[in-house]
Amino acid sequence: MSLSQDPAPLSPHADPGDPRLTDAAGTARWSASELRRLTALTWPGQLLVVAGIIAANSQPQIAQHFHTTQIAWFSLSFTLATIVATPFAVRLGDMYGKRRVMLALAAAGLVGDLITVAAPNYPVMVLGRVIGGLYGPVAVLVLAAVRDLFPPRKVAMALGTVAGSVGVLSMLAPLLSGWLLDAFGWRGALWFLVASTVVAILALLAVPETPRRAVAERLDRTGALLLGGGLALVVFAVGQGRDWGWTSAAVIASLLAGLTALAVFVTVELRVTNPILDLRMLRRRSLATVLLGSSVPQAAFYASQAILIFLALFPPIPHVSDGLGWSTTHNAVIGIPAGIITFAAGIGVGRAVRTVSPRSVWYVGLAVLATGLALAGFYHHDAAQIVLTGLVMGLGGGILMAGQQAMIVSVVSAEEQAAANGLSSLLTQVFLALTNQALYTVLAADSTVFDGTAFYHDAAFTHAYLTMAAVVVLGLLISLAIPRLGRPADTAAHDLDTPSSAARTA
Repeated sequence: MSLSQDPAPLSPHADPGDPRLTDAAGTARWSASELRRLTALTWPGQLLVVAGIIAANSQPQIAQHFHTTQIAWFSLSFTLATIVATPFAVRLGDMYGKRRVMLALAAAGLVGDLITVAAPNYPVMVLGRVIGGLYGPVAVLVLAAVRDLFPPRKVAMALGTVAGSVGVLSMLAPLLSGWLLDAFGWRGALWFLVASTVVAILALLAVPETPRRAVAERLDRTGALLLGGGLALVVFAVGQGRDWGWTSAAVIASLLAGLTALAVFVTVELRVTNPILDLRMLRRRSLATVLLGSSVPQAAFYASQAILIFLALFPPIPHVSDGLGWSTTHNAVIGIPAGIITFAAGIGVGRAVRTVSPRSVWYVGLAVLATGLALAGFYHHDAAQIVLTGLVMGLGGGILMAGQQAMIVSVVSAEEQAAANGLSSLLTQVFLALTNQALYTVLAADSTVFDGTAFYHDAAFTHAYLTMAAVVVLGLLISLAIPRLGRPADTAAHDLDTPSSAARTA
């Protein structure tokens, strides 16, 4: 891999104590301030995943409470808001500092959480989820902030810890939310989400401000609106295609309008001086293949979590539902081993990529995850089977989440980190929205509507897991085009050794 850099210098507001300017060689020991930063960034960075777990656990109760067959919009509305907000957040983070932008987004998310938990009806709840989705880009900015706030030799380990910590958080959050759901119902679980967002805000207050980049003060609003609006229309069309009919005028009009907006967006972004997303970065094969190859299987991993939720929490009803009828707490306990191995895998990736190419680690993660999903398709009928298949999926998922960040660090400079994470999150959210719709379509094909709620048969769960395994295999095929990558630590150190910042790879 060759690096030819062309730096965008730090603005006059940059912190003279920027850790990237010191400790270039790095040390094995972590200072107290570094550990505090890592701890403070972990919860805000993973709250998006934890919120998804809490929301997913709540869905069966919410669907039955409001007697709706449109429960898919509980998650989709959140995803759409995140898609629209992400390009704005990435650029504003470079202009005004990531900490400041993260605090504003977290405050908006808190408002949405409060509307959601107090919603008197399902439409108001969906509105709250839209506002709550503004929190989504915080996860992107946290990962970019790690690159700014840690010495180069520690970036890979810090990213692996933040990304891999989802295993522990996804183990603890279901336990608490499960107890709340069983004791107080879905509103109790969503109140926990409110409290979690408050904790994230307090944690962000303890994070130092990141350096501001020397970018134009004028925000590319036209590009952001075209991108967000175009993606929202496309995802909306896909989401409604099952209910309205794929040939209905409304679906076709929404799809065409969205694709037109995206085509105009590409044209505009290639011409403006400071685009909201620098599509020119995708001309580099290394970055384009890493982003696309990693976004597709990650979307499948996140989407697959919903399968177990409905399988475990829906009741067994002869000829209507083949759910296991577990309590949410029991389901959370069953998921503990998978959570532990997910966290351990993330830490292991941070260590492994010191000596092994992140591409090799990534291939292993894809193979393990695809195997786990395929096994779950056939073995999901009791606790023992779910624990064993969960261990395989958790191992693959942990490798993927940490491995993706290691690959991104290998192909971009520090100045490009936020933009690259923004593109990655955007692609993952788009594929997640599309994958979720495919998932619910597969589930609906083997379902029975009873008392206004769709319940699923065993064949639905089998086909859903196998569909997610196929999506991961698709990601593997795309990932085969990723060129040889260097180690993340070498790339991070190179940021300090050369007078430029735009990483170039063959």
